[in-house]
Amino acid sequence: MTLKKYKTCSDLEGSLYVAPNEIRACCQRFFYNGKMRGDAKLLTITDHAPSNADIKEAREKLFKEIQDDKNEDCVGCIFLKETNLRPVLNSNISHLSIEHHSVCNLRCNYCSEVYWGGKRSKYNVTEFISNLSKDHALDSCNQVVWGGGEPTLDKSFKEILETIHKYANPKIYHRVFTNSVRYNEAITSFLKIGLIKITTSVDAGTESTFKLVRGRQKMHEVFENLKKYSKIDSTKITIKYIFTDDNYKENELSAFVENCKKYHLENCNYQISLNYKNKNLELKILKSIAFLFFLLSKNNIRKVFLDDHIMVRFSSLNNNDINELKIYLNTHKASQLILDPTIIQDLVIYGAGRIAEEIIRKTNFFKIIKNYDLVDGDTSKIGTKLFDKEIINPSSIKNNNKKIFITSAQNYDDIYKNIINLKGDDKNIISGLII
Repeated sequence: MTLKKYKTCSDLEGSLYVAPNEIRACCQRFFYNGKMRGDAKLLTITDHAPSNADIKEAREKLFKEIQDDKNEDCVGCIFLKETNLRPVLNSNISHLSIEHHSVCNLRCNYCSEVYWGGKRSKYNVTEFISNLSKDHALDSCNQVVWGGGEPTLDKSFKEILETIHKYANPKIYHRVFTNSVRYNEAITSFLKIGLIKITTSVDAGTESTFKLVRGRQKMHEVFENLKKYSKIDSTKITIKYIFTDDNYKENELSAFVENCKKYHLENCNYQISLNYKNKNLELKILKSIAFLFFLLSKNNIRKVFLDDHIMVRFSSLNNNDINELKIYLNTHKASQLILDPTIIQDLVIYGAGRIAEEIIRKTNFFKIIKNYDLVDGDTSKIGTKLFDKEIINPSSIKNNNKKIFITSAQNYDDIYKNIINLKGDDKNIISGLII
């Protein structure tokens, strides 16, 4: 008898994205049949906050639509997985994202009115979060993500932070996507107790380009505030550079790195990203991404990582593109940025997710390298196999001297810190391009 297969994903089962007038199941965006999809909606909100029962019912409805390929948001999504067991759907939340207004003090040219249009919540978000906490829906949640609009502009920002801290898991940390135009005391307070991380897109090295890309001449203020936050705990600060057609030139990237040094931000995390609206990555942008990666590394900025879709794009280059990229890097004496499997020979891949799967399947690197291990902190993956390699516990790296490559964008900083906790330093962590 053939077992029934169910299509599901981790977001459907445990994520909640709180918007001004709706609740979403995810924030994934992807192209399928020429159309951008994702941001799967669970509930439309009119004038009152949904209950736990409403969330459960909405998840069940979305699940049924996915099985029948009737949900336009989800059809063709690469994050859907098949399972023989029907998932248990309830109101429990393992990942909470709060984007409850679209008020912003910048006008980024890659953004849209969805995030700066001035919409405010049609319901009491503080009360909603409080009820979720009191009803134990957040008991298994270990991270709250704040998006926007600019989250710190809302008067309830501090109140919601403190409500979650009071009623939910006290070890929950908050990841806040803030533009850092304004300094925020609540962020400072939670940085001091180790329960907040911030990500700020700078996207420029000069004031003129900052205004062109981000809409206002506020680059100096952003760097000043990042410097203040970094003095408290630089390991919890991620500085992001989103590539567009306006900010990819080499002189702009050089100025960006110089500013990072000027404001003493070398020990922060650096995320290289791309305007998500671009379906394809032009080779000229990939060259610039590689150049920025090289510049940061050259200036002793070690914690640099690529967004998952960029890393996957590098792993899928054809031979002509690879040769052109190598020639470009050679002109900058940066050829070492491309990792050489004949030199490394023995490697640990930390993070057995989609990125690892893609680069192992598609790159020449993994056709040549003699040996590699796969480790992951997700206990449900340990003991399972990926390409006939057993996924093992991260503790295995403690007493060996193998090089370690991190294949995770969302948890890069946590993995980096865990490696240091296990080994005492970061000497074995390598970064670069696997092609």
